[in-house]
Amino acid sequence: MSIARTIDASLNRLAEGLRVMEDIARYVLDDETLSRSFKQMRHETRRLPERWPSGWLDAGRDVVGDVGTRIDVADEGTRAGLWDVAVAAGHRSTEAMRSVEELSKTFDSDAAKIVESLRYRLYDLEADLRTALASRRIRQWSLCLLLTESRCRRPWFDVARAAVDGGVDCIQLREKDLEGAQLFERARRLVELARPAGCSVIVNDRFDIALAADADGVHLGRTDLPVEEVRRHVGRRLIIGASTHGVDEAREAIAAGADGCGVGPMFPSETRPDLDPAGPERLSEYIESFPGVPHLAIGGIGPDHLSRLIDVGCRGVAVCDAICASDDPGSVVASMARRLQPVPTA
Repeated sequence: MSIARTIDASLNRLAEGLRVMEDIARYVLDDETLSRSFKQMRHETRRLPERWPSGWLDAGRDVVGDVGTRIDVADEGTRAGLWDVAVAAGHRSTEAMRSVEELSKTFDSDAAKIVESLRYRLYDLEADLRTALASRRIRQWSLCLLLTESRCRRPWFDVARAAVDGGVDCIQLREKDLEGAQLFERARRLVELARPAGCSVIVNDRFDIALAADADGVHLGRTDLPVEEVRRHVGRRLIIGASTHGVDEAREAIAAGADGCGVGPMFPSETRPDLDPAGPERLSEYIESFPGVPHLAIGGIGPDHLSRLIDVGCRGVAVCDAICASDDPGSVVASMARRLQPVPTA
């Protein structure tokens, strides 16, 4: 009976995890192929009990007596975003499938082989889902393109495409003068371009446009809506970044719900000549105060500044003119991205 009870519980966990991943693929990603694959696997696993005596699994079920229902784990009650939801569902499903496979070996070796084959297929499906969701993950970006058409030497979309091909992992759409419909259309085009490469798209100021365009996040300046107000509206559907000009502003933004901070200005910048540059020392103070919170150093940054920033522990930069105004933005991006890659440790 204990084997039947374990297999029954594992199959239930498996079905739940597959349903979560199917729903993300269907309703969040609008990915028909992934959705169909998860659904097919769900139906295949549902047919497994047909191999065994009718009622065998049901007879072993004992929800009331399950000691595991009284065990709480601290991180089970929260998820930072869709990425964490998908990862948790993937772990739940693959672990449950392994349990069914191993126990089946004790009485139905053919079923164990079927489950083993399903498990390897699930690894691939889970990886495909993670890839599709990669841009939505809260993470430390290394190179973010601040995309502003007026600063571009080439057509803005050509610059964006070259940047994605060159290796940016984030594009921040910074167009303060575009009307809502134009901004929405531009954001949608960027999402379609960047998401297959795992590159995040962040919209400046407008969380409504970010939501409508299915972008990955919104970046808020000091004069935009408060971080806590935007978080109240969007929940965890968007990554929220905030502009900060010192440790006190950063502390305020993080406490209000920001997932990461733009830290600057580092150097003199033509896009914000009204702000006095603080230099890499400001970034050093931020990293010391908030070592686990993502950051992007910002303000007049070009290839020649990277060494000074890396020396103080910089893990990510936001760049406008050095990329947008270049005749060959892809080469600039590739060169900077290589220098910003973490150094492997032994």
